[in-house]
Amino acid sequence: MRRLHHSRSDAGEARALEGFDAGPLEGDLAGSSRDEGPSLRPYAADLSEPVVGVAQTTLAADEDRDLRRARELEGLGRRLDAVLVLQQALVDRPEAVDVRLALASMLDRNGDTEDAIEVLTAGLARGFANPQLLVPRGALLGKLNRHTEAEADLRRALETEPNQAEAHLQLGIALVRRGRIPEALPVLQRARQLDQDNGEAAFHLGEVLYHLGDLSAALDTLRRATELAPRDPRAFKLQGRLLDRQGRTEEAMVMHRKARDLGGR
Repeated sequence: MRRLHHSRSDAGEARALEGFDAGPLEGDLAGSSRDEGPSLRPYAADLSEPVVGVAQTTLAADEDRDLRRARELEGLGRRLDAVLVLQQALVDRPEAVDVRLALASMLDRNGDTEDAIEVLTAGLARGFANPQLLVPRGALLGKLNRHTEAEADLRRALETEPNQAEAHLQLGIALVRRGRIPEALPVLQRARQLDQDNGEAAFHLGEVLYHLGDLSAALDTLRRATELAPRDPRAFKLQGRLLDRQGRTEEAMVMHRKARDLGGR
């Protein structure tokens, strides 16, 4: 005899809207119950060679699913739920570097920069993908004015991947923040050379050129920065200061006005 589910409420639909799987619909066949908690996954090292590829494919699919779900939740304004999804994903798969980076980025956007650093540090302690984790950790350390630690991370990353544009950029920023402007110049020039479409690199290189007194090169670089990042007020503001120094008052006023309109003070 078949048993049917019966329900007088719409709890299943409400739970689905809250991010949970909906329960069985009324009239569906009643099957055997599933175990609660995460499903078990085999360890790749214990599997024969042909099966390892299948296990790796499954992990990649699970990783993509978790990242997609976290992005959806964050888009709905449910950032705490998104963080929990990624935290659980790391419990299941601590080797998933993409998940670790996504969690750190989300924590930082939420103002929890120290927690973001801890997430990256935990990955580095496991020896996973050092350059991928060192560069964002260096950037976050610099954000907290821990510039000596930031510089150490970024130089370590460049020892392994000397042509990584982001590592050069973040190292240049760290040097600028420590007042080592001349030393930052070749580092930021290399960042620009490696990634010519990076507005952040263009801005900071223009900033260094400005402080070194090469106003002509600084102006050209800052103009390029505004083309690459037209919503960033910093390059407009610095152009205004530069044009003021050159006595080009009317042009400077235009730049200051643009910076103010974009939210720059």
